[in-house]
Amino acid sequence: MKLYYPLLAGHRLDTENTKPTCVVEDLGELSSSIVGIVKLPIELNWTPSNRYDLSDVADKMRLYETVLAEALSEGDIKKYINSHDLVEFWMQLRLPRRVRYAWESVHPMLHLKHLR
Repeated sequence: MKLYYPLLAGHRLDTENTKPTCVVEDLGELSSSIVGIVKLPIELNWTPSNRYDLSDVADKMRLYETVLAEALSEGDIKKYINSHDLVEFWMQLRLPRRVRYAWESVHPMLHLKHLR
């Protein structure tokens, strides 16, 4: 597991760049097979909208966006994220810049897959 604190040279420090982002080093470890309705724990989603119907693609994408932005451990990511879906959804996910930068730094194929 890597925690990234992305601060690029020449960029000023702001809250976008101070929250760590957890990234797993091997996408093959992301084999979540959770189905049905998922309620995220308060550590990952403290809002009333913390339930996701994984049979609905839009809900599943919202779950991925939330987990990728809020997870601070590999366990959180491995529990909720499937690598096949992550690759499929990647360019459509609305992620903070820090999250997209960290994941694409470790897994450039996430971005490159969509350039072909």
